Amino acid sequence: METSIPTISFSYNLADVASAIGSNFNAIWLIVAFAVGIPLAFKFGHQIKSLFE
Repeated sequence: METSIPTISFSYNLADVASAIGSNFNAIWLIVAFAVGIPLAFKFGHQIKSLFE
């Protein structure tokens, strides 16, 4: 018995995928910015504080 990869066809294209990713990113970018920015601020603050000790 011969096995082969089945053919799959989608009803959307790359522009649809890019548009969906852009919409999702617009919804969560502020949360991501705070989630990354606040720990970085503490890290840099600690490093700057150690310069003056």
